[in-house]
Amino acid sequence: MTKKIKGILFDFDGVIAESEKIWFGTAILTLKKMGLNYDKSVKQKSTIGIISEDLFKRLLLEDNYNLSKIMSNYRKNLKTAFAEQSPRIYPHLKNFLRSTNLKVGIVSNAHHNYILKILKKNNLYGFFKGNITSCTGNVPYKPNKDGYVIGTKKLGLRPSDILVIEDSDVGIEAALKAKVQKVLRHTDHDKNLPKKIKFRIPKLMGYKEFNKFFSN
Repeated sequence: MTKKIKGILFDFDGVIAESEKIWFGTAILTLKKMGLNYDKSVKQKSTIGIISEDLFKRLLLEDNYNLSKIMSNYRKNLKTAFAEQSPRIYPHLKNFLRSTNLKVGIVSNAHHNYILKILKKNNLYGFFKGNITSCTGNVPYKPNKDGYVIGTKKLGLRPSDILVIEDSDVGIEAALKAKVQKVLRHTDHDKNLPKKIKFRIPKLMGYKEFNKFFSN
């Protein structure tokens, strides 16, 4: 199966950058600073892959709130959070990118400028230049298929040629809707794997053995 793969499309948060704790932690901090009541039973694992607006809708216990004001404060707090704590790139990924001849790209619900900043800071931008698709603005968020349709076309490949690496059901659903047949769930040793998952697909526990996966 792997010999037919000609390209890989990566999600970003939770797949390339270990950043989801920062996103979720800053959301909680934002609500605390604003004095808004939130559901403490909602855990990070259950929110992986959803956009920030939907995260706050899930967290908030109050009906009368100003989401625009919350998002404005959230963005300010995120700027501070990412300045103080740059997310770690998952181990061994850079070594794989250096050694592979496969085409690679990114399809993410995160904003393009944020992705660029993290890639450039970690000397990864050159691997993905021209092949980054941000599912924002005119491109609808995952689980819509559009991002993966666009990402596949940017690589000049067909869905059957692509391997997608995701960490969330939202992203996996988007890839499957785009008729991608080969999908792995990056779980970072199951640390971020929710108790309830919609799609049972093969797991990628880390990038250390990734080259062996393609040499079989």
